[in-house]
Amino acid sequence: MSVASATATAARGVSRTVDNLLERPRAVLGTLVGAQIVGTVVLALSVTHNGWVYFQGGDQIWLATQGWLLGQFELAPTELGYLWSYLLMPVLWVTGPTFVQALPPLLILQVLVLGPIALVCVYGIAAHVGGRLLGYWAALLWVVAPFASIPLFVERYQERWAEHFLPQALGLTAMADFPSTVLVLAAALYVVRSLSPGHLTDAVFAGVLVGAAAALKPSNLLIVFGIGLAYVVARRWREGLACAAATVPALLVLVAWKYRGLGELPAFALEQARVAAGSSPPLADLQLDRYFDLDFEHWKTQMDQLREFFWSARLAQWAPIAGLIAVLRVRRGAIAALLGGWLAAFLVVKGFSPRADIQANTFWRLLMPAWPAYLLLFASIPLLIPTFARRLGDRMRPPQTPTIAPRWIGVAAVLCVALPAAALAASSPADPPTPAVFQGEPGGEGSDILAPVDESVSLRVERKGTAAQLTWSDDANWRGDVFYRVYRYDGEGEDTACYSSGGVAWYCYVKGIPIATTRDTTFVETSAPARATYRIGVGANWIDDPEAGDVFAFSPPVALAG
Repeated sequence: MSVASATATAARGVSRTVDNLLERPRAVLGTLVGAQIVGTVVLALSVTHNGWVYFQGGDQIWLATQGWLLGQFELAPTELGYLWSYLLMPVLWVTGPTFVQALPPLLILQVLVLGPIALVCVYGIAAHVGGRLLGYWAALLWVVAPFASIPLFVERYQERWAEHFLPQALGLTAMADFPSTVLVLAAALYVVRSLSPGHLTDAVFAGVLVGAAAALKPSNLLIVFGIGLAYVVARRWREGLACAAATVPALLVLVAWKYRGLGELPAFALEQARVAAGSSPPLADLQLDRYFDLDFEHWKTQMDQLREFFWSARLAQWAPIAGLIAVLRVRRGAIAALLGGWLAAFLVVKGFSPRADIQANTFWRLLMPAWPAYLLLFASIPLLIPTFARRLGDRMRPPQTPTIAPRWIGVAAVLCVALPAAALAASSPADPPTPAVFQGEPGGEGSDILAPVDESVSLRVERKGTAAQLTWSDDANWRGDVFYRVYRYDGEGEDTACYSSGGVAWYCYVKGIPIATTRDTTFVETSAPARATYRIGVGANWIDDPEAGDVFAFSPPVALAG
């Protein structure tokens, strides 16, 4: 047999194999889902962790405390979105008031449910660009890219990528970033589906998902730039209006959530100053630069850092542009507008912000909801190969998908809008003494951490001559090794300082200072003040270092008698 004949036979064999795979999307996607779960488990076992506690880089303590209070029909200051805390509420009813206790069911849910949903969404969008074959390729990249990218960073940065960012990107934390990414991705899929004739209900469902994503993190609304461009390019005015209208109910609940828990709408209170002693503490989301801060010098610094730490900064920068050209080349202009607008909006608003820093490893997390758009554009680059798309022929045809049943729109609306609205209506702002307290000084370091007062940590204080002997019991089932910080306040009155915001929200700060850190459940202060109030703070972190990490729960205060 000649080389040409052997080559032709092999090519026909590959073509038949590809066609067989194209006819079995469930088997292919099921295999990729299995590989994704195995890869996540292997990473979870190999990176540094403390029990179920992996690196957490955000508002997980506040979100969990907010959900626990909501379960008691009490509102913390509602500076964060409502949906993740609302979804955490039933978990915290069972596990206890802290994010550490909720980690096992939460991580299992994210890895086994949300992770596969994200993969299927990536496949679905790519399949509408270049058929099932491109869908398989994009889904494969989605599984492989987090791990294959590790050696592309210089060695001194690999730990930050693998141990700090990937646990967040793969759903091994209690933060809202991974669920945000999945919701934004799902919304994008149904926008793409709604670009086909007769898919109005898909547009409605996409709007519900966009509203839900905003309820998780308001910054997720940046995807509307891409969605709006897609509907304009496709001239799907009715679908665009339906999508926009379906977003409104969740946004109204978000507005009510902010007003009920803050006494004002942060976007309309930018001129208020809260820095004077004795006034309300500064609210983090009352500053304009939190929403929109185009710092071009900062962006240039980030690109310098990308060149310093990554294998090829030029490849990373130009890949999405090449992918955008590829999508346009196969005449998917509306999808190109969606992906390009989606990625660009997050890059401009989040990437130019001083809060996004590659050196500090915050850049990747803040842009997480936009990385699916980046990957989809990257996956589309093979379509630039001359004659490749033409040779694929019918394999480029998008799969036919039925419109979503209206009942699923109703289910999503009930879960993301109606039930949270009912919980909000039944709740009232917590009054002093609040069941959750802030750490640190108002506006100072650590003041954005809201921790519950957990009665399962029971403290007893006795005077022994000039000493104070502290003994506490800890009946909680923490999901990792913990340490204890002893706080003491020796002034007059209560050991908390409470301030109101808008006449509604109460910020109660612990005035006690940490005087010791221990792993024991006893502590003796040899020269105790004549009058003192003590609390025990419980802390944990991914490296199990008592000198690092934040306190995620406090005991009730106990005064020293005698």
